[in-house]
Amino acid sequence: MPLMLGDRPIKSLFLGSTALSSIFVGDTSIPIVDTEFPPAVDPDRFLFFGSRARMPSGNIVTAAAGTNYFCSKIVIPTPQYVTRTFKFHLPGFASTEGGNSPQETIVTGTVGTPGNSVPVDAMFMRVKGVFHQLTFGGSNTVTVADQTNGVWTDEKTIPDVAPESNIELWLFYHTAAGEKVWPVYRVQKHRGERIWGANDNASLLGFMADPLADCTAALDTGYGTQAQPQYYGPDAFMLAKGDWDGRPVALAFVDSIGESRQEFSAAADARGMLGYLRRYLDKPAGIGRIPFCMIGMPGAGSVREYTGTGTSIATRRRDIVREIIAFNNGKWPFTVVINQLGQNDTAATYAQYFTTNYRSNVTRIRTEYPGVKIVAFPPMGRTDTQKSLTSLTSVGTVATATLPSTTGLRSGQTLSISGATPTAYNGSVVITVIDGTRFTYNFAGGTSPATGTIRVNDLGLDALFTNYTANNVWPAAADDASGKWRLRADILAQTSACCDAAIDTYAGFVSAFKGGAWPGMLELPSTTLTAQSGTDGVVTYNTITVADASIFRPEQQINIYSGPDGIARLSTQTIASIAGNVITYQATSAVVLPVGSVVRPSAALQESSTPISLVHPFPIMIDRIVAGMDQGEKVKLVA
Repeated sequence: MPLMLGDRPIKSLFLGSTALSSIFVGDTSIPIVDTEFPPAVDPDRFLFFGSRARMPSGNIVTAAAGTNYFCSKIVIPTPQYVTRTFKFHLPGFASTEGGNSPQETIVTGTVGTPGNSVPVDAMFMRVKGVFHQLTFGGSNTVTVADQTNGVWTDEKTIPDVAPESNIELWLFYHTAAGEKVWPVYRVQKHRGERIWGANDNASLLGFMADPLADCTAALDTGYGTQAQPQYYGPDAFMLAKGDWDGRPVALAFVDSIGESRQEFSAAADARGMLGYLRRYLDKPAGIGRIPFCMIGMPGAGSVREYTGTGTSIATRRRDIVREIIAFNNGKWPFTVVINQLGQNDTAATYAQYFTTNYRSNVTRIRTEYPGVKIVAFPPMGRTDTQKSLTSLTSVGTVATATLPSTTGLRSGQTLSISGATPTAYNGSVVITVIDGTRFTYNFAGGTSPATGTIRVNDLGLDALFTNYTANNVWPAAADDASGKWRLRADILAQTSACCDAAIDTYAGFVSAFKGGAWPGMLELPSTTLTAQSGTDGVVTYNTITVADASIFRPEQQINIYSGPDGIARLSTQTIASIAGNVITYQATSAVVLPVGSVVRPSAALQESSTPISLVHPFPIMIDRIVAGMDQGEKVKLVA
């Protein structure tokens, strides 16, 4: 019988770069068959494949003296089929993040007045230890000009690259000290990615003989944080020809939720995937890993995508896809469009939100790619972790707070009080619930009643305490308050041809106790300390040892509570690194944490504005979302 994987015959097996026709189990030879899968489909068609890659966006990098020559090394995984011919793209711009995203206005000069160019000294792809030099119009070097679409490498064919291999992309480039370079990547060091710097290119070439040498310290700062610099490299327009088996290949329009806003380099998986959408698509389940090109970035909104000119331009990426189609014999480098946008399209009225904002880019996509299938991923909701007090009074050192409801609160838990005058009322306090609207806590004492806009925050401990924010009221209704959930309903119903199919995120996202809300920390996995941290409340430390650190990833925010109930908060920290069951903080602490203290991961970053809301999922939530979404739904991506 043929060698099987589950209930499917295995198509091919590689030893190094050699395809095997059979293997032995004991004394029995088992053939590896090629009967269930179709032969290579359109082997002369370039398709997107570099799923780890991203679009240039973020903060510009200014070259410093002594490190103004750079080598960035990025590791790109290949699809579940053989690839052999490649083209890569170097951008001459980057996009903004935040309110104007994805406008392509991160430039080395000012919009309309080009600044410095970036000379490229060499570019290589390294596969199975062999370097293959990439060229530009037959030359080993090229200069990328500011405020241009950028440049393509020449077509490069190498020996067959086995499915699910790694390709290293080495880019050597420089500017004068003080000149600027467009941002692209935060390097994933644990996957072998690197950034090196020197005062000449010759010094950098030596790293080709030592590919895992440490990054240059002056360039390698802020690892495991959003502050980590982003260095130049080939963007997400990575193309390959090979034995494509006809599976979907996606062009994905995404915002910060799709482009992993709260998961950074140190948390990437073995194939470099970050965020829920990348991890969902790249999971080898359902119809298999889906290659994709994510064309968006944090802050992207439908109303700004693929449109604009001058200081609001967001069409260079569209035009680069047009370049691909032109040299690709008129064929798209994708088979389906994914639309994850919608989070940043909210408006005062739902008509504005849906018709003018959300559907505007859908219309442009259908015009740009006639007949393309659009599969939408509905946005997730947003909930506020704080409530406003209706009164705050005191007698002596006991404060009594009144809320519309104390649902979701419990005696012994820690709350954060803010906005009160006198300020003695403010801070992290342990409460006693009195009844359905009141709780008390001890404080230093002050004038009664307290004044100001006074808010109480449980940091997302219990979903039942949270509020729905603007445009997020559940369930969807015919009013403007439930805009996000009305959009989900319209997406699922394919209203006004806003999509051709939808893969819902709701089951993975939602609290088990409150519809349309983020889950509270009480619903998420937790662990406990197995050794005390801290001694006297004065001497600082930056590590804790827990029973099970496997539920965490670097960069994740954690809250440590007293055991065994895990509701009186002792400390809030952010993970820098994990080694076994030892967690290292990004900061230090002196708080004494006894054995048995409960360590809870936050569901999401709490946005600092008011309302203090949960919107960008932390890693614990990304895992929950991916696990809760049906991999069988990927079949909807088949055009």
